[in-house]
Parts: sequence; C-alpha cells; structure tokens
Amino acid sequence: MATPASSAAAQLSPQEQESLDQLVSITNQTQAEAVGLLRRSNWSVPVAIAKFFDGEQEQIPLEPLPPRPNGRRAAQPSLQDQLLQAEYNGRQVQPVERTEAARRVVPSPPTPIWRPPLLVALFLSPLHLSYRVLVGLWSAVQYLSSFVPSLRRRLGSGSGSGPGTGSGTGTGTGPSQRLGRRQLSPRDAAARFRREFEEQYGSKALPFAEDGYAQVYDRAKAEPKYLLVVLLSPEHDDTDRFVRETLLSPEVTAIVADPANNFVIWGGNVRDAEAFQVSAEFQATRFPFSAVVCVTPKEGGSTRMGTIKRMTGPIPAQLYAAHLRGTMQRYADDLAAVRADRVDRESSRNLRAEQDSAYERSLAADRERARQRQAAEAAAAERERMLCQQEAEAARQVKLARQWRRWRQAQLLPEPAAGTAGVVRVALKLPESCGGERVRRAFDQDVPVEELPQGYTHEYKFRIASMLPREVHEPSESKTMLEAIGKSASLVVEEVEDEEEEDEDHDLDG
Repeated sequence: MATPASSAAAQLSPQEQESLDQLVSITNQTQAEAVGLLRRSNWSVPVAIAKFFDGEQEQIPLEPLPPRPNGRRAAQPSLQDQLLQAEYNGRQVQPVERTEAARRVVPSPPTPIWRPPLLVALFLSPLHLSYRVLVGLWSAVQYLSSFVPSLRRRLGSGSGSGPGTGSGTGTGTGPSQRLGRRQLSPRDAAARFRREFEEQYGSKALPFAEDGYAQVYDRAKAEPKYLLVVLLSPEHDDTDRFVRETLLSPEVTAIVADPANNFVIWGGNVRDAEAFQVSAEFQATRFPFSAVVCVTPKEGGSTRMGTIKRMTGPIPAQLYAAHLRGTMQRYADDLAAVRADRVDRESSRNLRAEQDSAYERSLAADRERARQRQAAEAAAAERERMLCQQEAEAARQVKLARQWRRWRQAQLLPEPAAGTAGVVRVALKLPESCGGERVRRAFDQDVPVEELPQGYTHEYKFRIASMLPREVHEPSESKTMLEAIGKSASLVVEEVEDEEEEDEDHDLDG
C-alpha cells in the first residue's frame, strides 16, 4: 500500500521533484517533511533551507516564481546562486535617517510701486478714496478687537491672516499686505525685532543677532555653530507665555548665551517680510516656532545645512532645554570634526600661502640679482667701449698733433727784417724740461695769436703768460699779436700737463 508521502511525491512535477531532491540531500529530512516545508516556502529551495536552519518565526518575503515553460525545461540556477539570492532577499535594509535640508533664505526685493498716468489716476481717484476709507475702518475694528481675544481670533480666522493665527502658514497673504507694520531691510528688521523684544519683555539675556537670516546662516555655516531660529507671532495667545516661561527661563538662557555651546540665535516677527519667508521655508504651521540648524557632514558633506530639531507651540522650559542639550550631544562630534577639518584646511592654505610668498620673495631676489648682474655687465661693456673710444680718440689726437706740428712748421712766417715797422718782439723763456733757454722772436703785428688748419683745434701742453702783471695768453684767431702782447713782451712758457694730472689726482682723492 502506498504511503501519503510516496503518493505526494508521485504527483510532483519534474521541477518540484528536483527541488525536493536538493532539499533532502542538504537537510536529510524525510520526503514528507521536505514536501511540507517546500510547500510552505512556495517551492523555493533557498527559502526552505533558511527556514530549516533559522526557524520559521520570521517571514521572509518571497518573489513570485517564473511561469513554467510549456515545452523544454528552462535552465535552473545553481544551488550556490540560490543561497546567495536568498541571503540578499532576506537581508533587511535599514532606512538611513536624514535631516531636512535647511536652505539659505534671501528675501525677495520689494515690488516697485506702479504709478498710473495722470488721467488714469484722476479717473480712479473715487475708488482709491473709498478704498482708503474702508482700510481705515478695518484698522479701527482690528484695534478695538484687540481688547477682546475671542473676537480677535474670530476675525483673524475669518480673514485668513496668515501664520500669526496658528492655523497655517498663510501663503495667500504676505506680510507686506498687513497694516500698521513698515517693512524694513533684513538687517534693520532684525535690529527692530531685538529692540521690541527687549522693550516688551525687559530682558537682554538672549543675544539675538542683528543681521539678516542669510548673514547669520552663513556665519553658522562658516564657523560652524548651531543656529537657533525663533519665529514669533504677536497675534498668537501663547507667544507671551512662551517667551517669559520658556525662552527667558534660566535653563534655556544658560544654554544659548554660553559661548562654549556655540549657539547663534536669530529671531523674527512673522509680520516682517524676511521672517515670513523663513517661516514658509521651514513650513511652520504653529507658533511659536523654533528650529535648530547646523552642518550635517554625514548627510552631504561639510557644507550641507540641515534642520536637526523642530519645536512648535508652547513647550515647557525643561523640555525645551532638554531638546537643545540632546541636539548638542548628538551633533557635537560632527561639528568638532568639521571645525577641525576646516582648521586643517586653513592651516594648509596658510602654509601654501607662506610657501608661495617665500617662493615669490626668492624669485624676486633672483630677479634682482640677475638685473644687477646684467647692469654690471652692461656698465663694464660701456666702460670698455668708452675706454676703446678714448684710446682711439687719443691716438687720433696724437696723429693730428703730429700733423699739426709739421703743418705749423711749414706755415711759420719768416721774421721781419731789422728796422721794419709794425713788428712785435717777444722773448720766451722755455721751461726747465726744455733746457730753460730764452728764445727771442719777432712777429708782424697783424699776425693772429693762433693760426689753425680747418677742422682741427690743437690742444697745447703749455701756456704762455706774462709775469708782471701776470696774464695768461690763450690761443685766439681773432686777436692780433699787437692787441694781445703789445710792441714787446717778456713771456714765460709753463707746462700744464703735470698740474692737470695733479688736479685730477686731487679730484680722485677727494
């Protein structure tokens, strides 16, 4: 008689029979137990093996089996591939917790006021006047309703006034459309918020930044620090209690005001344009609203800013302080790592700058030395050229002097005959180097003191002077002998070369 196991095995298809044989060979089960396990595993051998060894408490998601082929049996994957696939399918993927990105909010510039032409303005003036009257009446109603909170809430909810009501972000009505609030620049609006906060609550314990949100955001990103964003709505009933009991509590102020905790606090009134845009960026639906923003290096690098904590509504001071401390403990290591990395990069940048500066100084010194060397070489070449030129000129002068002497000897006129009128008689005493003789000579009175060939001026190595009174007679082509000396004279020939050399030596010594 056939057993139930054998009858069940006989009813299996070839593919199911192959799966049964694989499972029995690995687990050493009976065919009945193996068939039951395979049926509970949807005839998946890897899942059945996992259930056999790990137990069936954990339900492993199964993939639907591919449709059976009508004809030739499709090739089955190997047992090793099936085990790896089962391990991959059974592995549970844990979702990575990721903070919401905090973007930099830059207020949009105010829309320029359009002024209609004069004729259009005159035509629309009745409508404009009616609108101004209605606005004035509505402002008066709002002012009177401020004394009745319930009426104010009904009016606020009926008008859909925006984020200050606590019922939504109020994206349909911007803060610039609210009445009685002048819109300022981001820096002036932050200073006004801090001034109004200190005047209303009489405390300066919270060091609110007096810059726009974008500037404070950049500072918290660069240093890096925790950026605590506080958005308040004066229209909300819980604002006053939240500020006095939570924000200004000793627990919170001790954390935020301590420089060691690296907090930067920025606050804004949602009736201001920038604070309104910041509330829309954070999707704040309830007020008062607080958020902590800092760099999140594990989620996108050292430049990603994320919202690591959101706190809405009136929160007790102890819970608010606990949230701040928990946030600090969780991200302190990340901020320290980012700060250390930036210090290292700044040190490396300074080191590279110093190396570049030293290289530039060395290069400048090399250039200066090269310039000085080139200047010295140019000066030496110029001196060599001048020396060669002087030597050539000296040789030329010597040659010309010789030619002049020969020419002069040939041009000397004979002495006038004795008894000739108009004669100038000269007695010359030669220097000791030439023997010290006295030479007498007669000249025609109309003969010039000097006669020179054209294109040459002779340089004499001596000078002729009268002793009493002493007068040096320079060569001249315009003066005659009679004009320069007279009828007769006793002259002295003096050498000038030695004296000039002594003067030159004296100038060099000086």
